[in-house]
Amino acid sequence: MGNLKNIFMRKFYFLAFIFAFVLSSAQTYSFDTVTKYVLNNAKKKGIKESVNYFNSDDFNYFLKVTRVPDYLSATLFDSKTDLAHHFTVKESKSNGNIFFAFEYDYSYKLNTKHLINQKQYITFGEISESYPKQVSMQIFSSKKAKKPIAKHILTLQPASKNMFPMFALSRSVNYMLPSDADLPGNYMVVRDDITEKKVSCEFVLEDHNDVKLKITLPKTLNF
Repeated sequence: MGNLKNIFMRKFYFLAFIFAFVLSSAQTYSFDTVTKYVLNNAKKKGIKESVNYFNSDDFNYFLKVTRVPDYLSATLFDSKTDLAHHFTVKESKSNGNIFFAFEYDYSYKLNTKHLINQKQYITFGEISESYPKQVSMQIFSSKKAKKPIAKHILTLQPASKNMFPMFALSRSVNYMLPSDADLPGNYMVVRDDITEKKVSCEFVLEDHNDVKLKITLPKTLNF
């Protein structure tokens, strides 16, 4: 009887160890802020939305929600693991509020060699002392370039943390920030007036909210 008890206990601990390993190997991402930026291009008469979830303490990952005519999808970009995770998004409404549910679909490897505009160089002017706070931002094709390819006037709102990466990742086609894209101070960009060649447009923060969202990946990822 004692041997049977010992065998049972060994099996129990073994199963408990496997269970704990399964839980620890399923990665969880936490998000505390959702932003909605809108690009208004008067010349093309088009409005494009950029909806993203962020962890304001860790910008190594973020969740981008994309709307197409028939459905919603989302991609979680993780620059530390160089992985992206795709989700189907189910939208529901209650008491005038919109809620999203994320269902995991598949994952894929990110390739830093395919990042767009990797050689671009960004410079900032001095932040204005008057209100509203504004700062100029210029983008060059490379560090050797003498003329900027785009000029920006950023309107800033004081924040408790540096929220500039939220703006930078929302407007970028890439999943990670360039090393020089670092605006000093604790600000959130609420408006970006853009001049690029003969085209002028606006990138405006239409809404942002505090959220409590956690997404746990399955133990086995689909590639």
